[in-house]
Amino acid sequence: MSANGRWSGRAPWDSIGSVTEYDADQLTAGFRSMTMLTALVGRGGRPAAVSPTIALRAAEKQYGWLPVRIGDRQQIAVITNLRLILAETEVPLWAITRIRPGDAPFAVALEIIGREEPLVLSGPWVPWMSVVICAELYGTAWPPAYAPAPGNNRENLVTA
Repeated sequence: MSANGRWSGRAPWDSIGSVTEYDADQLTAGFRSMTMLTALVGRGGRPAAVSPTIALRAAEKQYGWLPVRIGDRQQIAVITNLRLILAETEVPLWAITRIRPGDAPFAVALEIIGREEPLVLSGPWVPWMSVVICAELYGTAWPPAYAPAPGNNRENLVTA
């Protein structure tokens, strides 16, 4: 995706490895989008639906699609108000029991009913997606009992 939310025609990663290999524009756009959505949800707003890229169920709205990394695999994730769709996995949002920051920058760990290990996703748009999930599940930008660390701001981005 580019900063305007459209696919730029090139992969947002240079090669398999850490999140620092993502294009700086992707990191900036993902962080900016997450920050703006956090503010909107904090004021009682909701994520905006986009034109669907998949077949939707009744009353389902698609919020976006984004590049993610799961381990050493890169793929596209689709997030709706009902589910998170990955290539071989479809996770109903109601099945997510815990959302926590991942161990790496731009990562989230999702604990899911019926899954022994958390599903760990990373990428420049994953923080934005995490806010979408929290907005749908909790009506807030953050999971219950979680407050972002002070100073968790743009200066902490690693773009090298």
